[in-house]
Amino acid sequence: MNRSIVHHMIIKDWQLHRRLIVLSVAGGILALSLLQIKNQITGMLGIIWFFVALIVLGCMLPVSSVINERKKQTLPFIMSFPLSPVQYATAKLIATVGMYLVPWITLVLAGLILIISRPDIPDGIIPMMLVLAGFTFVGFCVIAATALVSESEGWTIAGTIICNSSYGFAWYIVMRNPVIRADLTKPTPVWSSDVLNILAAECIAIAVILGITFYLQSRKRDFV
Repeated sequence: MNRSIVHHMIIKDWQLHRRLIVLSVAGGILALSLLQIKNQITGMLGIIWFFVALIVLGCMLPVSSVINERKKQTLPFIMSFPLSPVQYATAKLIATVGMYLVPWITLVLAGLILIISRPDIPDGIIPMMLVLAGFTFVGFCVIAATALVSESEGWTIAGTIICNSSYGFAWYIVMRNPVIRADLTKPTPVWSSDVLNILAAECIAIAVILGITFYLQSRKRDFV
């Protein structure tokens, strides 16, 4: 495998989307800063905007990184280089997932630091925060997989709508769990079996989605 080509493709995507990544991180940090204002309304807005920053980035990156390449007819040019389908799948998947993973980890860590540093916020919220943040990562993987495999703007928009409309439903179901809800006010994080099962299911879903995406993308032969 020509690692140089794969490396340059990954760097190219990062350079093209660095502004979007920086803006998303800035938006998430701004949302967390609202939680420093001890007010119920600003606190709720901060929580909502924090997750909105993760969701919006997860929607925009696949469209900008994958769909626009086909719309602008740059994909056939890229595939004119000595680049195999496996190399293209490797580069595009690493770049797309990496561009979301870095700001996702940054914002999640910032959120954890805020919770731990604030004595008025119970640490029992931490497991719930990780569960909800995990949903956004799964949603991003679904949207990215749809964009990579279909290379269709219509299918990607459909996947985005389905994911965005499912977040509220998934969060509602989790919050209805009496065990998880009761642990939110605990002074220390409680890693109940329900929480661990959800986190494990999210990790498995991410691995399966990305694995299937790589397999299907690497078998493509038509990039025109």
